[in-house]
Amino acid sequence: MRVLTAFLMGLLGVLVLTPVARRLAMALDIVDYPGRRKVHRKPVPRLGGVAVFLGWLSAIAVATHFPRDAELITTLGPVLGAAWLVVVFGVIDDWRNVPGKPKLLAQALLATVVYWAGMRIDRLTNPFGGELLFPPPLSFVLTLLWIVGMMNSVNLIDGLDGLAAGVVAIASTGLIAAGLYVESQASVIILAALAGACVGFLRYNFHPAQLFLGDSGSQFLGFALAVAALVDQQYKAAAAVAFLIPLTALALPILDTGLAFVRRIQLRQSIFRADKYHLHHRLLRLGLSHRQVVLFLYLISGYLSLMSFLFVLIKDRYAVVLLGLLTLGMFVAMLAFRFVELRFMSFRRQYGRSVRRR
Repeated sequence: MRVLTAFLMGLLGVLVLTPVARRLAMALDIVDYPGRRKVHRKPVPRLGGVAVFLGWLSAIAVATHFPRDAELITTLGPVLGAAWLVVVFGVIDDWRNVPGKPKLLAQALLATVVYWAGMRIDRLTNPFGGELLFPPPLSFVLTLLWIVGMMNSVNLIDGLDGLAAGVVAIASTGLIAAGLYVESQASVIILAALAGACVGFLRYNFHPAQLFLGDSGSQFLGFALAVAALVDQQYKAAAAVAFLIPLTALALPILDTGLAFVRRIQLRQSIFRADKYHLHHRLLRLGLSHRQVVLFLYLISGYLSLMSFLFVLIKDRYAVVLLGLLTLGMFVAMLAFRFVELRFMSFRRQYGRSVRRR
């Protein structure tokens, strides 16, 4: 009942707050104008993250206070405080376009706050029995990489109308199912409110978008997903191999971020330099429409979320096998996609030359 309340309140809250956020963004000129690497062709306000955050916050408040659960309120208190900091910095970024290095530093500081609040990666479940305990320095580094990585993964995939919000809603649904199975109350409340807020936001964000998430929204979504895996120790210990569930459910944005990082290193470019070679950009160049690309990536996210739930159903020793099969499948899919992409580009060049000769 509490989960359903969180979802519905997140949904209704965002439906009410988004028009207000849109008017505020227009009044303050927090607008995303068309540019060389932008897909949209007209100015769009980008303060949607504030509406999503406030809808999420109100959903958690209602779900934890009606009926009141003092233990749950205490557990979620640090999460809500850190989330406020994420959104405040994100609004500043949307308003003033903070450069990459200061942005990364701010994300690291926010992750440090979460670590000292007690939400950290300090152990992993060993699939062959027992647990692997990490010393504090390694625990700090892993927690930092997890939170900062998730914030940037969702931020980078937010390149098409409705893409980030839809992928996060789908991934959250898979994680909710896993959390309910292992009775992880705190993480499920976070995710249910998040899923409801994202679904409500899609009313205004699906193509053609009336409002963008902005960095305040995309970074908040990544932060909430990351913290949901840290907030409940029971959830971490119950996973077949800790963090394989969220890693699998969120494999799409994580993979896209990893490929972007490798690509920029190979080209000797700054890792903060934006480009138009993300997966969604490449699918657009193959001739798919805006909506077709988004729906196709929704389908992939749904499949990965379903696969992530299998990790709580199988025995621990089989989790490594499943992970290997999923990794192999994604590798083969990337090779197949690259082959199709190269053939399409070759055909287009040849067709263009033949047309010019005529």
